[in-house]
Amino acid sequence: MADAFPPPEEWDAAAADRFRDECFEPGLRRIFRSVVTDRIPTDERPPHSALLFGPEFGPFASDREFASDFYNDIHHQGISNAYTAQAVPMVAALASDERVPADERASLTTLLFHIATEIDRLTADCWPRQHPQSDPAAAARARAAVRRTLPELAARWDTASLGVRLALAALCASFPEEPASFPLLERTGALAEDLHDSRPLSGFLHFALLTGTAPEEALHTRVDELTASYWRPTPRELPARQRAVHLLDQMLAWLRWKVLPNLAE
Repeated sequence: MADAFPPPEEWDAAAADRFRDECFEPGLRRIFRSVVTDRIPTDERPPHSALLFGPEFGPFASDREFASDFYNDIHHQGISNAYTAQAVPMVAALASDERVPADERASLTTLLFHIATEIDRLTADCWPRQHPQSDPAAAARARAAVRRTLPELAARWDTASLGVRLALAALCASFPEEPASFPLLERTGALAEDLHDSRPLSGFLHFALLTGTAPEEALHTRVDELTASYWRPTPRELPARQRAVHLLDQMLAWLRWKVLPNLAE
């Protein structure tokens, strides 16, 4: 495979080595493989881990190209497949390991939120029809698998980056009945108060707390208020929490795209 991409003749040996490292083995892939090797027994690794260990995968020109293939293999175009549930423990291990860069842990936690809320979000998007590619049984198994990882993920709150905490807040709001969510939802409210100078961040956190704790009608009312002014609306015939997680997803995507990068500058 390497011969298919020969470096220019004028490159020296060190430059050629860097080219191979960057194109065929991005650093993120090496980190992911290290974490999975250490934390997931060989006989428990999902089929998706072939992207980390199989020499037939690649070349990857960058970390982002590798990550795109990795995430899409697990949750293809936002749809769970028959093996997505098996991949969830691997994703949770990566999302909670300090060797993985903080931005990537936020992306992995967001992926778990997307897996957990797939049925609700697709229902809100396609109502009254069903998404033509969805597999409700696979999505339900994957959601149950995410639920089992909540204690491990919630335990990372105190040391997590802001990006990870935002995704964790959305994730726990999606499981308001789960015991691991209770203390984290309280911390979500406290973090919202700490970030009161940033209306987008505090507003998102307050809405995550509302999603996990508010009565149905109060939640409907707040979703109506927010979607009437800015966000993409959803039918009021749907349960309020389905509408709320659909809105949380929109908010989280916007914060990760527009707000968090500016905080890092």
